[in-house]
Amino acid sequence: MVKFQSKIDQVGKLYLPKPLRDAGITNVIEIQPNALAAVIYRKGTPLKDVLISMRIIAADLEHQLSQQKTIIEEAPEH
Repeated sequence: MVKFQSKIDQVGKLYLPKPLRDAGITNVIEIQPNALAAVIYRKGTPLKDVLISMRIIAADLEHQLSQQKTIIEEAPEH
């Protein structure tokens, strides 16, 4: 899965990378945050579709975490 980094400028604007804009995340978006993360989606997207996408992202994050654990477990001891 692709990961993007973006900075918030001095006036609080967030730049959306071109691949996200090309995917249709343009004009009006909705953002639902909590203390550590946020989900961004096109306004009007059915919440069922947002949840399906979030499950895919969560599965990818879990895979990344398992790979990190494997790397740590396989690291030679000094």
